[in-house]
Amino acid sequence: MDFDVVVVGSGVVGLFVAHELVRRGFSVAVVDRYLEPGWGVSRRHAGVIHVIQLPFSAYKSRLMRRGNRMYPAICKWLGVECREVPALLVVDKWWKIPLVFVACLYLRLNGVDCSVCLRCAEYRRDFNFAAAVVVKGYKIVDSFGLIYRLYDVLRVAGVHFYLGCEVRSFAEDGDGVVVETSCGALRGRYLVNAAGLYADELAKKAGIDVEIKPGKGVMAIFHGREIGAIIAPLTLRPHPRTKGGAVIPTVYGTVLFGPNLVDARSKGDFETDPENFNLLVEKFSRYVKDFDKLTPVKIFAGNRPLSPTGDVMIKTGRRSVHIIGTESPIFTGAPALAQDVVKILEEMGMEKREPTELPPPEPIKRCGRVVCPCRGVTECEIREAVRRGSRTLDGVMYRFGIGMGPCQGSRCLAEILKIISEELGVEPGKVTKFGGGSWLVLS
Repeated sequence: MDFDVVVVGSGVVGLFVAHELVRRGFSVAVVDRYLEPGWGVSRRHAGVIHVIQLPFSAYKSRLMRRGNRMYPAICKWLGVECREVPALLVVDKWWKIPLVFVACLYLRLNGVDCSVCLRCAEYRRDFNFAAAVVVKGYKIVDSFGLIYRLYDVLRVAGVHFYLGCEVRSFAEDGDGVVVETSCGALRGRYLVNAAGLYADELAKKAGIDVEIKPGKGVMAIFHGREIGAIIAPLTLRPHPRTKGGAVIPTVYGTVLFGPNLVDARSKGDFETDPENFNLLVEKFSRYVKDFDKLTPVKIFAGNRPLSPTGDVMIKTGRRSVHIIGTESPIFTGAPALAQDVVKILEEMGMEKREPTELPPPEPIKRCGRVVCPCRGVTECEIREAVRRGSRTLDGVMYRFGIGMGPCQGSRCLAEILKIISEELGVEPGKVTKFGGGSWLVLS
């Protein structure tokens, strides 16, 4: 099929690029190796909309500040929970208080809304620390809900999704690009490479010599209480095996520790081990009051596409735009990055058109019995998720945040599997967790 633009990658960047294009009236195809949208880098995310990204002069920092301002309106339009929370950059000793004043001054000089907090009475109920810089503007968001509702909007708007289709090659000529996939050939006037961890492999096919290395961040989730702020240690000499990390509240009522930063053996390395968990507990538990009352419920890892330059790179071919090294804060900067990609396409010759607003996603009706008690998800919602394209257990679970509660889905997985099999008209043994050979029922 012929399209104006073929977007490779259905993560948060690819979806926002498709959104900016389709709202300008262009025909768009989105291709992804995974069976569901956002199952690459975007799947393993802490759900934080950031404010600070050093250095402030970097492109990724400017993208993040622009994107942060865009998210409240985006989440309201999509009907996604987005809650503003303060971020506390804390010191644990009184003699470190001068560092708090220096850090706050530096942040203010770079346009960050912050203040010094010495008594901090309103935060003492949850945390242990000596003093803090309080940074405004941070947000926690239902990242899974955002991806799936944006996906719903784009499908209704006419974007063609080719999920479960791996890109094998592409060629550029004077008139456009031909993209060969495992599902057949697609032709477009332009190509946007938003393939995340695999963006370098596609860029090399356009003659762009670049290499992305994966950086694995491990995160641990605890249940037992809700906290009202993000808390991160303020230090001049970070631990060599952490990318920063924090104690983070989630929209699901749990508490997240992390991420740290460990070596990844490959782009598909998501393994965790007790050492990673113990490192997170050692670093962050001292700041949380009554930590021993929290119950660990999950540990997981995400791989970030580390840029060879330390910053987001945008490279162009004859008819292609390649987004390289987005790392983790790009979830915040994605809507701003999408606008920049459109401008680059216009400079390459794509017609300039004014955007129009797309209608919000059709809400999924809540009715019937409650299947997931932790999240209050009903039978009607699960059936509608399958009708909107989810074919796997994970596809349904991520859409609603099932499995994010204290039971991790143990009370509802069997019932959800049964409903999916009924909607698909197959035996339960044919339903997989995430595709491939991830069978759940052996018969």
